[in-house]
Amino acid sequence: MTAFQQHLPMQILPKENNPEGIKYQGFFDTMEATRMKLTMDPIFFDENRGKTIQVEFSMSNYNFAFESEILPGEERGFVYIVKPKVIHKSQIRKSPRLRCHIKFNYTIWTETGRYDGFITDLSTVGLKMKADKYLQKNMILSLNVYIAGSGLRFICQGLVMWSHPAPNMNDVFLSGIKFTTLSIDAMKKVDKYIQEELEKNSKNY
Repeated sequence: MTAFQQHLPMQILPKENNPEGIKYQGFFDTMEATRMKLTMDPIFFDENRGKTIQVEFSMSNYNFAFESEILPGEERGFVYIVKPKVIHKSQIRKSPRLRCHIKFNYTIWTETGRYDGFITDLSTVGLKMKADKYLQKNMILSLNVYIAGSGLRFICQGLVMWSHPAPNMNDVFLSGIKFTTLSIDAMKKVDKYIQEELEKNSKNY
């Protein structure tokens, strides 16, 4: 369990009464003998949830997941879960990517205010964005994406994987964002949109 570092982003997927596969953002806090303590998004405590959960997180080029249960004794902003005995590891798969220019807005967990940006590359696992703000690695963003004319809208959290100045552009930064709480239902809609747009683009050549 030495791989767990404080503030490691984790996602909680309730297994009961959750047909859409909604995930909640959290962070690893401490490891104890039989349990783990996680900092959770406040919205998590407002939802009607069961005890059985799946916990997901990423490090390097791998995704990790394990089954667990929520334990009694939650504190304000924190939740305790059963320490896992088995953690499943899988390599992050590449998915079809769509080059685009889509305006969207986002907020930063640790700051107030809403910011605008442009999606330049979209997939079911994340996006590449252009904005006039530098984003530090491992920042958590709340993403609000609406693509007019397509009916596609999704709101989720994302983890900043990298960020650097855009070549030959003053005060513009490129950033790579990995989706962390995109639901299964929303992921299917994003995939459908990408496939349809790729098919349209192929017919134009």
